[in-house]
Amino acid sequence: MNGITVTFDCKNKFRAPTWGLVDLFKWKVLSKQLGGGVHYIQDFKNAWVRFNKQNIRAAAQKQRLPAELIAGVCWIEVAGDPNFIDRVAFIARLIDWSGPSIVDKTLTQTSPPEKTSFGSVSMQLRTAAHTLGLKPADLSLLQLNQLASCLEYDAFNIDIVARHLRQLANHDGFTGEINRDQVRIIGARYNRGSALPLDAIRKNTSYGDFIVSNWNHYSQLLW
Repeated sequence: MNGITVTFDCKNKFRAPTWGLVDLFKWKVLSKQLGGGVHYIQDFKNAWVRFNKQNIRAAAQKQRLPAELIAGVCWIEVAGDPNFIDRVAFIARLIDWSGPSIVDKTLTQTSPPEKTSFGSVSMQLRTAAHTLGLKPADLSLLQLNQLASCLEYDAFNIDIVARHLRQLANHDGFTGEINRDQVRIIGARYNRGSALPLDAIRKNTSYGDFIVSNWNHYSQLLW
């Protein structure tokens, strides 16, 4: 901690139902006839995007991005592992990385706390911090915990995801109206990162391709 003063504001406490163990059981174990299977998780994703359509539209307008791009990222990322697992992993990492620094550097067995992902639209704390213009190393464990708590609320979560997508768009010089081909690149970067050169990204845009191929579906969810 380098003495940086920062607080995270997430006053909007409204959020969609979160994905839990019961949902995982229904998805993985129950058949379609019993209300489970792939249709269960798809219905959950659809309902989550519909619930948050106003948050998605607001974030899209703020960041000058197509709402379908943000909705597509949300649809892909929501559900899977139960949300509470992130909190359990974070607590374990906080304990393991509680210092002193010489111990943290040599004896810790877990990943640093800032590598923990939070939010229904899962995002690592370090990525969220960078998106906000902060250095993860400058944040105290208390501040990381505050950021984690805020990511668990949909409006904040979606806003950070949209900011990150805008930064990825800017990374490749997409500063005007975003077209479908650019969506493929931005989506691929969301999945593969900003370090790869554009030529390498173009070789595998499957994440962005999925968003484009389901564009009309996301549009309908946002009505």
